[in-house]
Amino acid sequence: MTDIDPARLSRVRREFAHGARDPARTLCSASAMIIGVAGAGVVLMSRSQSIGSVCASDARTAAVEDLQYALGEGPCLDAFASHEPVLVPDLAELEPSRWTGFRAGALQAGVLAAFGFPLLVGAACIGALDLYHVETGALTAEQVADAEAVAHVAAQTVLNWQSVAEEDSLAWQLEQVPLHRAAVHQAAGMVSVQASATVDDALVLLRAHAFADGRPVGEVAADVVAGRLRIDG
Repeated sequence: MTDIDPARLSRVRREFAHGARDPARTLCSASAMIIGVAGAGVVLMSRSQSIGSVCASDARTAAVEDLQYALGEGPCLDAFASHEPVLVPDLAELEPSRWTGFRAGALQAGVLAAFGFPLLVGAACIGALDLYHVETGALTAEQVADAEAVAHVAAQTVLNWQSVAEEDSLAWQLEQVPLHRAAVHQAAGMVSVQASATVDDALVLLRAHAFADGRPVGEVAADVVAGRLRIDG
């Protein structure tokens, strides 16, 4: 990733500051507006596994972000793994073997193009900025430069939030991040018993059930934890 123009970074910081008391507005709505796309999401990750969505700019983006988590594929994971931008200007033209389930679900939701930018802190990556558009077409050079600046400031913003949190506690802006992810892992443990499977395989079953039903993984997990649903393989 090239050096980012300081003036561009300053402009992004000013836009983010307008919604300082609202994480979704601070990061995601502002990101979509600055870059000029239909939707934006910020996801925190560790070891190629999504920890949770910090925010999404709109309902469509939230649904597509959850689809990424359910299927374990998409621009977020590729950007995180490669530490490089992932640019897909036309999901319908994507090679058939790549993001098969995500592509179908995103297109059904009206997303025609998807782009992922890593949240880099030095040599480390803590997540990704996902951008979605309802029209096909590549990002312009100016949009790519803006997206790289947004990803840089977003990463620093998340770190700054946490740096002022009390010891052994999560920043209030991030409190919603682990909630349904924790439920997902609790449900995976229960499904592993129900299906006599490993926890990793149980998580696959949980995600597959959510995808087949067209529901967010968190909703299915909540049903499992509450005893309303049994997934025995």
